[in-house]
Formats: sequence, C-alpha cells, structure tokens
Amino acid sequence: MAVKSNIFPRAKSGIPGFDELVDGGFHKGTVNTITGSSGTGKTVFASQFISYGIKNGEKGMIITPSESAEYLRREMMSSFGWDFSQLEKEGMLSIVDVTDPVLRLQKSIDVDPVEFLINFRKLVERKLSEVKPSRLFIDDLTAFFMAVEAPFKVRSLTDDLFGCIRTSGVTTVITLGTAFATNQFLEYGADSATMLMREKIGNTLIRSIFIMKMRGSKIANSIRVLDISDEGMAVSSLSPYP
Repeated sequence: MAVKSNIFPRAKSGIPGFDELVDGGFHKGTVNTITGSSGTGKTVFASQFISYGIKNGEKGMIITPSESAEYLRREMMSSFGWDFSQLEKEGMLSIVDVTDPVLRLQKSIDVDPVEFLINFRKLVERKLSEVKPSRLFIDDLTAFFMAVEAPFKVRSLTDDLFGCIRTSGVTTVITLGTAFATNQFLEYGADSATMLMREKIGNTLIRSIFIMKMRGSKIANSIRVLDISDEGMAVSSLSPYP
C-alpha cells in the first residue's frame, strides 16, 4: 500500500495558498529552492517563511551572501513591518552577513571559488551548530557558484552543502537567480524546487508561481498568480493566463 505523504512532519510556509499546492508545506529537515529572476519575490517568500516560523516559536537564521544584512532588515521592516532587528535582540533570529570582513569570506578575484565554497559550507555548519535554528534562509546562493567552471565540481559542492544542512535537521529555503543556468544544478540537488516568474500579460505585469518538484509529495500542476501586498505574499487561486 502506498504511504501517504502527509504522514511526514511538515513545516508550513507561512505563504497563504502555497501549502495547498504542495500537500501541506515543506517536509521538515529538507532543502527547498525558490528560483526566479530579479523582482519576482524570492527574498519576500523566504523572509515570510522565516517570520512565520518565529511567530510560531521556531528560531530562524538568515545567511545573506549578496545583499547586506542591514539592507534586508530595512527592506522587510519598511515593506511589511517585519522587525528583524527586534527578533535578533530577542534571540529568535540570527542574521549572518557573509560580506562582513570579520568572516573573511569576501568574494575576491584572489580567492579560489572552490576554496571559498568549502569555507562557506564550514561556516554554515558552524552557525547551524551554534544557533540551532528550526528554519534557515540562504539568500541568492547562485552568487557563489557562478565562478566554478566545472559542472561536476558544482554538483559535488552542492551535495556537500545540502548534506551538511540536512544533517542539522533544519528546514531550509534557498533563493536562486537564473543567471548562467547555475540554478539548475542546485535545483537538482534540492528536495523541492519552486519557480517564481514576472511577465507582461496584456498591459499588466503579473507575478506567478509554480512547483517544479517536491520529493515525496503530491504537487499541483498549475501556475498561479502571486500577489504581494503590505501584509506580504499570497498565492492566488487564479491562473495568470486567460
């Protein structure tokens, strides 16, 4: 007899309308990618995932490789009222800015990209051990992998990083850009892959979302409109297409 996917523990996304597309939310302890071009809402999705978890007593951690931590704090507070600075003071949120010189992980033409990624994995492993979050958000991971030329090396480094994250038991959302198709290697190694789009339909720019895959789960095979308001992001029951 087939095992029903909903018997496994789920982490609700906090995105209204999303969990029904994936049979109840992300599987706990998994790595989940959110892919899209600039302006599609990737950072909002992942930040809302973290904020929702904290409201329900789950400690969160955010790692920001390409955007400064201070920018993220300001943007989420001014746009949605999510006070990440206060949550940090309360010990419910930890934000790690990889561009911080103290971490000695700055992107540089003098640093071998493979060595950089190995050091990044070690940093993630150490922070997960120290903070012990329930939810993790890594912002724009493709920024790291673009400089690695050999595809087999990208796959190996991805497997190492994702394996380290899964071992910790944290439920993870990783945002990916679409530059140079690096995202495809990362999506392949992830437990689920969600795609965000923004396109011109008639005279209107519309954001949309669809689930490309989720291991061990039934998924909806439909493209839905994605709305962003002052309250955050929500998945509509509507299709973007007439």
